[in-house]
Amino acid sequence: MLGILSDFSEYCKDHDLTYFLDAGTLIGAVRHKGFIPWDDDIDVNMPREDYDKFIALTKESDGMLNNHLKVEYPEETLHVFLKIGDTRTVLVEYPDKFPMKCAVYIDIFPKDGLRDKSWRTKILCSLSKTLALVNWFCKFSIYVWKNDSHIVKRFIAFVGRKGIKHPNLAIEVQDKLIHWYKKRNPIEQCSYVTTLVNGEYHKIAPKTCFDEVIDMKFEGKTFDGPIGYDEYLHCLYEGDYMQLPPEDQRIPHKTIVYWKEGYKP
Repeated sequence: MLGILSDFSEYCKDHDLTYFLDAGTLIGAVRHKGFIPWDDDIDVNMPREDYDKFIALTKESDGMLNNHLKVEYPEETLHVFLKIGDTRTVLVEYPDKFPMKCAVYIDIFPKDGLRDKSWRTKILCSLSKTLALVNWFCKFSIYVWKNDSHIVKRFIAFVGRKGIKHPNLAIEVQDKLIHWYKKRNPIEQCSYVTTLVNGEYHKIAPKTCFDEVIDMKFEGKTFDGPIGYDEYLHCLYEGDYMQLPPEDQRIPHKTIVYWKEGYKP
């Protein structure tokens, strides 16, 4: 994953795109100068303008960043945000319950501007979150629930599989909603930002947190972080993020990872 992040960072610099370390990866950079010991993923965010440019640029090369890194777009995955996967690898997520194979990846989230924290903004976030959940239902739940012990879930899954003809409809509607809001509320007129694709009203942060890029050390390498990282992290997490959580909460994701045949270094 660190190699994916390094290549992504270089790509952004080569194409004059802005990104920031985000969420647990940002905490890791601040608190551990690298990965949180029990964490095993990497999150970054991009301002919406740069995020959309990144999509347009990478689609010109069929999603390939280089000869082994491929961008996975929302219409191709279960998610409403981008991933970059290493095509030489295999990652099995949820191996005990719902094993799903994909490439080892990092997550890339768009940061969208919000004019205020009004009830209108709350409704916007709720609509976007609902569409994200509908997307998950259409692409994941209706297939997993077909073997569920609850008859109601099995029935819903059956109806869903028969009735849903366009599984990407929810993310298409969400994308139109977000860009409709963006057109009427340019980032220059916004005071806040959030990960709107996830509908994160409760994690809204001041736009000034991202006014400048600063260097941050992560596993001995230098990546881009937001100048207002402290204020931003306090918006994301309750309490003192510099304090380690109780040991029983330090739980890594259970996954299986291996190289594809012929690629093991």
